[in-house]
Amino acid sequence: MTMPFDPTSGIRRRHLLRMIGGAGLISLAGCRAGGVKHQFLAPAGVLPKTWTMELPDPWQLTSAKALEQWTQGDAAQADLLACTDGWLDTLSAVALQPIEAAALSNQLDPLAQQFLKMQGPLASQVLPVGVSPWVLLVRSNPVVDAIKKLGWQMLLDPQLKGKIVFPASPRVVIDLADRLEQPDALQRLRRQALTFDDRQAVNWLLKGVAKVVVLPLQRCLSLLRRDPRMEVILPNQGAPLHWTVLIRPQDTKEPLPQAWVELAWREPMRRRLLQEGWRAPLATAVLDADRSQLPERWRSLVLPPDDLWSKCWSLPPLSPEQRISLAERWRASAP
Repeated sequence: MTMPFDPTSGIRRRHLLRMIGGAGLISLAGCRAGGVKHQFLAPAGVLPKTWTMELPDPWQLTSAKALEQWTQGDAAQADLLACTDGWLDTLSAVALQPIEAAALSNQLDPLAQQFLKMQGPLASQVLPVGVSPWVLLVRSNPVVDAIKKLGWQMLLDPQLKGKIVFPASPRVVIDLADRLEQPDALQRLRRQALTFDDRQAVNWLLKGVAKVVVLPLQRCLSLLRRDPRMEVILPNQGAPLHWTVLIRPQDTKEPLPQAWVELAWREPMRRRLLQEGWRAPLATAVLDADRSQLPERWRSLVLPPDDLWSKCWSLPPLSPEQRISLAERWRASAP
């Protein structure tokens, strides 16, 4: 099986620095008044549209249909960048400055604070604004129904060989393999794969070719609304976390739009985003006010109990040596 991704990356290395520029750019600013715009760059789909539609003037969000359309120069000239934690290791070539948003940082829950501590020198230059666990999205069938209580261990079940869509992220797959604590877990997981393509994962599932896909929760709930055959499993063992962060390039003179971030962390926007599977990185005690407004079958997914949420984990950044070691391990595990 050919692998359409760079094995040293969390989510396709080098893409962040090549992502703006070219014909695929989409301005999401709408018809706003003239004048100088503050440039906010984000990959398509990283930020919830419900929230970006509230971006105030003079900010202008520019996105891209394809991840290859950003350039290092465009990223450096932006006033604000959004990305997921899988791309943070690509930022070494872009000079950054501190976020300077203590009023927001002070609200972060313990998992978000732990995530920042992992970033080392980058911690003051990153603001987590949303988080979503990686989960198992399944289409109800006798095979899956019989083993779904196994959580992540179900990924090794022989009945699912060639029926699982994993993310195009060797880092996530290797992390899951290590958590399984089974002999040769990584090699066995790779033999289970239909493909490594989270972009098209839902299509594989809808066509019936795949039985299980691994995705962030925020990409699953819209499908649950449309198709009652679908089910999301957040394993009792916890799950790796998928973070959305904001960062400020060094040359910008524009402060972070804190009121806009605060909007996503307050009612009613906070609840609307929760209903999309996009969780503000706030304490559960704060988010509990939204629990009763969620569909009952989603409550334990979107706002899991503290004992389960505390079992979830973030992927730490990798040193250059660790990235080389990971790439070698990935190559050695090929079926």
